[in-house]
This record gives sequence, structure tokens and C-alpha cells, in this order.
Amino acid sequence: MEFKHTISILFSNMGYTLKLFVWILISLALTVAVGCAIMIPLGKVIAATTEAPVYFGEIVAHFNGFLDGDLPVRGLLQQGTDALENMLLSVTTNKGATCGIVFGGLFIYAFYCFVFGLSYFPTADIINKLMGSNLRIGFANSMAMNIKNAAKYSIARLSVSLPIDIIFFAIMALVIFGLFQVIYVFVLPIALAVALLFCTLRAMLFAGWLPRMVYHPEERVYVNFLRSLIYVKSNFGGYFKAYLLTFFCAYILGVTCSLPTGGIMTILIPAIYFFLLRTVELVGYYKVKGYNFYVDANNVINMVEYGYRPDNQEEYESGEDK
Repeated sequence: MEFKHTISILFSNMGYTLKLFVWILISLALTVAVGCAIMIPLGKVIAATTEAPVYFGEIVAHFNGFLDGDLPVRGLLQQGTDALENMLLSVTTNKGATCGIVFGGLFIYAFYCFVFGLSYFPTADIINKLMGSNLRIGFANSMAMNIKNAAKYSIARLSVSLPIDIIFFAIMALVIFGLFQVIYVFVLPIALAVALLFCTLRAMLFAGWLPRMVYHPEERVYVNFLRSLIYVKSNFGGYFKAYLLTFFCAYILGVTCSLPTGGIMTILIPAIYFFLLRTVELVGYYKVKGYNFYVDANNVINMVEYGYRPDNQEEYESGEDK
């Protein structure tokens, strides 16, 4: 039910995905600028002190061979993996540069998550107004009005999500590199299943946080998070199905529509995907609280179960009196 209503709200408000797309581009531009300032000097040091450029050249050669048809997929994965392992081992010979790359990469990732995370609270506020009263406000206006709460939420979310993401990347690396030597290309479905399950559970962890902040701005941000877990637990099945479908559909669209659309779908999917995530959060919250909401200008959804609606109870009682 959550996914169905979320899709209806998305198609009624597609214009907001374009505004999210612009914010993604801004976030990426800022991140690239910061990343170049950090990584280019480190790359020059590694190129001058290690043999990593040689192995990087091998990776490029293998990839070109695959594109030319001279190397099959299995050969690309096997030989490319070997070259990648050799390159990483070569980089680690310069311990100072290796530490710089690791911490620099973490900083760049955290910087992007924070900058793009500034859009989470304004987007939730926009969707809440659409669902609650069919009121439309601009993305820039919502960002300006909620910048303080947006920054607080983005920093707090990053402090929780960053350690989780580091653990996830470590697990994925162990799964891919560990099983690849045993089952080769068949590791990809396993890695995909693990990634889908992780993304679903990670999204569920934060599912009630933004709605709680929107409706209880007087509470501290981490108090909002802890209390939001109650709502997530009470609607565990609904959230799980909605998020699993969202991530699976995003993956299918990305794989099947990228080439036919010339890469346009790949560019638009993240904006649609993040709008869907924010909408699922609020639809789930409305469901738990029993609130009605608009899916478009003409249709209102009643989230109270049919037998518990006051008008139906009155009809039932009047029928008994007769």
C-alpha cells in the first residue's frame, strides 16, 4: 500500500524531481571541486613513488579489450580483478599516501552526503504539505525556510549513517573479492541481493526520523531519531515491502533503460529515487498515525481501517438500532 500511494504522489508532482536533480548536480559539482583539491596532489605522489600507474594502465587495456570484443566478460573480471589487486598492493607501499587516500575518500564521501543531505528536510516538508493540505511550495523557498533544521538533520544523519556505510562497503568488498575466486561471475547476484537487503534495512532505520522532526520540531534531533523507531517497528512489514520495491525498481530502470535512453534515465533516476524515499517515509508515518492525505488534487486517502472509521461506525450503530 505504501508503494502504491507513493507512486501516485510521485506522478502527481514530477516537477519536484527536476528540482532535486538540479540540487544533485550542485552537490556533485561542489564534491568534485573538493575531491580534486584533495586527490590530485595525492595521485601525483603515488604516481611518482609506486608502480600503481603500470597496473592502472593494465586495467584500462583490459577494459578496452572488452569493448573491442577481444576479451570476454569472465576474462575482464578475472584479469581486471588481478590488476586491481596489484594496483592496490602497490599503492599501500607508500603508507603516508595510502592513509591520505583513505581519509580523503571518507571526507569527500561525507562532504557529499552532508551537502546533498541538506535537501532531505526541505523535500520532506514539501511532501508533507502536499499530502496534508495539497499546498505547493517551491524547493528553494522550502530550503530557505528550513535551512537550520536541514543542517541539523544532515549532520545528525551523517553521524549515524557513515559508520554503517563503512561497514557495508567492507562487507561488500569481502563478498565480492572473497567469493569471486570461487564462483567467478556468479558472485554478482549474491552481491546484488546483499546490497538490496542492506539498502532496505538502512532506509528503514531512518524511515521515521524526518516525519518525526517535521511534526515535533521542538524535540532534539537525536531524540526524534530514537522515538521514531517506535513508528518504524509498528509498520515494519509495510516499510520493508515499500523500500525493497523502490530499490529493486530503481535498479531495474537503471539497467534496462540506460542504453535505450542514451543515459538520460541514469541521470534522472537518483532524483526520482530520493523523492520516492522521502514519500515512503511520510506515507508510512501517516498510516501509523491514521491521518488522511492527498495523493493528488482530487483524491484523498483515508488511512484508518474501514471498520474503525467514525462514519462507518455510525452507520453500523444506526443499522443495529433499526
